[in-house]
Amino acid sequence: LGRRPAGYIPTLLDFGVYVQHRDGFLHSSRGRVALFYGGIVGRLARLVLSDSEGLACLEASEDVLDTGARVASGNGEEALWYETLTEEEIRLICGVYVIETEDGQQLKYISWWPTPTAFWSSGLHTGWWNANCERWFLKRLKETKSPQVKLHTYSEWKNKLRFSTAAHKVNMKNDELSAKYL
Repeated sequence: LGRRPAGYIPTLLDFGVYVQHRDGFLHSSRGRVALFYGGIVGRLARLVLSDSEGLACLEASEDVLDTGARVASGNGEEALWYETLTEEEIRLICGVYVIETEDGQQLKYISWWPTPTAFWSSGLHTGWWNANCERWFLKRLKETKSPQVKLHTYSEWKNKLRFSTAAHKVNMKNDELSAKYL
């Protein structure tokens, strides 16, 4: 959503502009990729895209070789590609602003929604969108409509999403044991 001067505090008007930009992107051919991303990005995509099942079944876009990730290569002559979002697209979906610090020497990032990195490292993330995730999401969605809404940095989001560190530890151990089993 761009760079802003030190002390900039987004308003509900800014939220409306963010929603217009986000929704415009999600309704583009690249928007379907957000459905597969999962977590907070996937949930925001489902909020906007009414026909998510139909969109998910469409073929990959032609720009998959530019913005996708190479997943596997068989004999070196063939490769499988997976559509991914760029960092810029993720920032747009999450509503990230780049704010200059008072001295102008550094930047801080604040956002309407947590970035995937903050979300995935939280106790809310269990590998699927669960009831706790949905409750938190609906609460935050309601907060975004309030004039007192506060945007957060990555560190602030991590603290706000701490939720249950035990759940996160169990999830990490489950991933570790699953990888060993496979």
